[in-house]
Amino acid sequence: MVKTHSDFVAFPIYLKEEKPPAEGETEGTTEWNQINEQTAIWRQSPREVDEEKYQSFYRQTTMDFGDPLLRIHTSADAPVQFYALLFVPSKKDYKLFGTKEDYGLKLYSRKVLIQENFKDLLPKYLRFIEGVVDSEDIPLNVSREMVQATPVIEKIKGVLVRRLVSQLSDLADDDADKYRTFWTEFGGFIKEGIATDPDTKGKFTDLLRFQSSRSENIDDLISLAEYTDRMKPDQSEIYYIIGDDYNVLSRSPHLEYFKKQEIEVLYLTDPLDSFMLIGLADYNGKPLKNVDDAGLDLPEAEKSKEEKEAEKAIPSDEFEALIARFKDSLGDRVEDVRESKILTDSPCRLVNPSDAMNINMQRVQRLLGNDYEIPKKILEINRGNTLIQNLSVRLAANADDALINPLIEQLFESELVTEGIHPNPADMIPRIYQLMQAATRFDE
Repeated sequence: MVKTHSDFVAFPIYLKEEKPPAEGETEGTTEWNQINEQTAIWRQSPREVDEEKYQSFYRQTTMDFGDPLLRIHTSADAPVQFYALLFVPSKKDYKLFGTKEDYGLKLYSRKVLIQENFKDLLPKYLRFIEGVVDSEDIPLNVSREMVQATPVIEKIKGVLVRRLVSQLSDLADDDADKYRTFWTEFGGFIKEGIATDPDTKGKFTDLLRFQSSRSENIDDLISLAEYTDRMKPDQSEIYYIIGDDYNVLSRSPHLEYFKKQEIEVLYLTDPLDSFMLIGLADYNGKPLKNVDDAGLDLPEAEKSKEEKEAEKAIPSDEFEALIARFKDSLGDRVEDVRESKILTDSPCRLVNPSDAMNINMQRVQRLLGNDYEIPKKILEINRGNTLIQNLSVRLAANADDALINPLIEQLFESELVTEGIHPNPADMIPRIYQLMQAATRFDE
């Protein structure tokens, strides 16, 4: 009980131990052993505490034998008086035997422990933070229920969140590698906060990090502030693309226009990104827009002479017949089929109708395992693509060609795979074999 609740009180606590008399003696002995530590390092000035003491206290408090990633030793006199010593662990899964509910700070009043795992000193999305808070504004005889209800706790919580944001911002500015480690381990918690707590947006948004179409590799991350600094002069929106993998997204047909126009696009590959976007519609007044939104207002790209010539390879009547065949073959699985105004290389792409459920909500529904159907999208086809041109030639030559419908099906389902929404990609294998067999058939 003493070690748990009174280890750091200002005076020594001794345990009296009576030992029986030794053989041949008539009286036993009495020993007094001090059993409390006394030194509450969170109440000392940071200048008085060396690194070894911090490390020892961290290990004692958390049972994590690694080094913490960040330490926050702070105190305040107003609006409420308190001392705090907080740590950010170096790994998300540092607790070998912890449970999901095994989180929260240790709450002390005048160095006496009031409650372990006190969950109201920080928002739930900051549950990875370890440490202690000690305040003399909380009476020692208060019940746990009254502690939770006291306005003192809410004031301490506000100060701690501001201090944490400040320290993390300094870490991002001063040590990019260490901050990248933090983001890799705990970035998901920050995204959770933005999705669930409206007050978080103004505090934590600048801590967000993303890959982008200008990233040199998967570890090259940028902030929203860096993105806006690199925006083109006439660009008023922040563009992003959602997917499951950096390498897949980097080859997405949705990016062709943006790469050609040298417009940067953020890559959102974390399942939590869809939740985060529910609470993050804009940044500093600049709206965030998905590049697969059919309603994007983009200036038409200037086409090269070769691209213009390629488009003329399909006469208008034959192209209209091809679009009609696409619609007939795919039926109600697509909202519409139309010519693409922005594709330059890929044969086709799928975009969201402007009145469809938000793509982020679609993804959330799928991630939550709720009733989910493949959303009906608009299929845009590239008139200048050689594959589309060859398909148009086959259709014009023989409308009953047995390969036309399988080719259309494969084009459509390949885009479902690219979008990460194909319910079972293995279903495509028989059709792929059919098309491979036709492609390898030798005919004089």
